[in-house]
Amino acid sequence: MKNRDKALARLKETLETNGLRMTQQRIEVYLAVAASGCHPCVSEVHEMVRENLPTVSLDTVYRTLWKLSELGLVAPVSSSGDRVRFDAYMRRHHHFVCARCGAVYDFDSPSLDEIRIPEEAWSLGCVWNSHMELRGICLGCCNEGGGTEEGHAEG
Repeated sequence: MKNRDKALARLKETLETNGLRMTQQRIEVYLAVAASGCHPCVSEVHEMVRENLPTVSLDTVYRTLWKLSELGLVAPVSSSGDRVRFDAYMRRHHHFVCARCGAVYDFDSPSLDEIRIPEEAWSLGCVWNSHMELRGICLGCCNEGGGTEEGHAEG
């Protein structure tokens, strides 16, 4: 309940700061991502939200997720394939993406946090965030099928 209250307070403050209303759809979509403990895609968020708002459309969930992303409340995370996943854990962290099952895992790394943004990136625009995304085969998939994938070595 405490985390829910913190999430709602953060949502309310951000929406008010940006002159937006706190609608039930925004509340349910944000809480679904924040409480998921994983990185759900739009259709997964839609299913979670439908438990409390049975008539909510997939389009509403899609638009709400991207609005929450613009506001800095959630972040899009690429996955394998064409699905975008969303992350409400906004503290600095990095991702491991499984190329086989598409799962996205958070991890912290002080050594990666210390990497400086290269000058070449600054010449392209104003960088406001960075994170490392590692791709490979997760332990669950390695245990199921041997751990190698089309030319990718184990290790």
